[in-house]
Amino acid sequence: MNRRTLAGLGGLLATLAGCSSPPPPPVLPPPSPRAVQAVDPPPPAIVHASPQAPDPEPPQAPAAAPAAAGARMFRGRSEDEWLRLMSERPVVRTLERFHSTLFVFHMDLGDGVHISFQPERPGQETFWRREVTSYHLARLLGIQNRVPPTVGKRVPLSAFGRFASGVGLVVDRHGMVLGSASVWMPVLNRVNMHLLPARREWSGWMNPAHDLPEASRERARQVSEVLVFDYLAANYDRWNCCNITADENGDLVFRDNDAGWFPDVINRLGDPNVVRRVPRYLYESVQRVTPELLRESVSHDPMAGSVHLVSSRAYAGYELRRQALLANLRRMVERHGEAAVFSWP
Repeated sequence: MNRRTLAGLGGLLATLAGCSSPPPPPVLPPPSPRAVQAVDPPPPAIVHASPQAPDPEPPQAPAAAPAAAGARMFRGRSEDEWLRLMSERPVVRTLERFHSTLFVFHMDLGDGVHISFQPERPGQETFWRREVTSYHLARLLGIQNRVPPTVGKRVPLSAFGRFASGVGLVVDRHGMVLGSASVWMPVLNRVNMHLLPARREWSGWMNPAHDLPEASRERARQVSEVLVFDYLAANYDRWNCCNITADENGDLVFRDNDAGWFPDVINRLGDPNVVRRVPRYLYESVQRVTPELLRESVSHDPMAGSVHLVSSRAYAGYELRRQALLANLRRMVERHGEAAVFSWP
């Protein structure tokens, strides 16, 4: 969530109406070897330590370890190191609480490691689980530096302090609150891409019949990535004031990714035509990231052994959307050519 008071939710990403299966598409050439590289391996399994209360004087976390060649990086650390630190380190203190549809807590884990924690609440037991699943999808697709690393975490109720008042947290018999921990984003600037003038502009960028303005190529690539990401997860809550923001470098941040994976929504195809122009790496990744691969990656989350993160029906809906998206992109290639549709490497 944003550090500001969030405004109301915006419009839907795409009409979530069912449609018939697309006709058999023409076959494109097989993916290049880059496709293998674009699909990142799942994170290593994290062995969750026994619950513990926050330490008054926390041990100092080591400096960011040197990343292996080709490792996914996020804000100066490898994503695997972020996942380990967020999962293992106890909460030192809770700094802030934000509320819109959900409650989110800004928590300090010591040595500059800060998280955004979305807790389990009555009626909202599954929201944090969908955040975890969405991160794994972004990672497998090879989307870099847009989705903050996210992991399931248990936090003792005592760590919330006064910020727990009036929230109605779900507390287990060990005094722990389950939820998702994401890397804290210190800067989230509104870019107002949900407003009509901006929507008209970026919708034009997504049309392969139009040339891409050179000055807008990078922003257009990021828009294409979020459209693919949200269509596959059936995330309907993106285009509003606060769920599409930019970091201090002006790059888009894809966060608040908990509005996808609803079985009754994801099993409707919606409109795959919202995605008409993509980076080639992303097209190749979508071909490779099957429901089985996604399920296996999600199983590495430390909470996967104790809670059901995503339903089998949601994985089935993901596969329906994946096939519909690929078929639509093949139709775009047949109509406009590969160079126009795959406008980025």
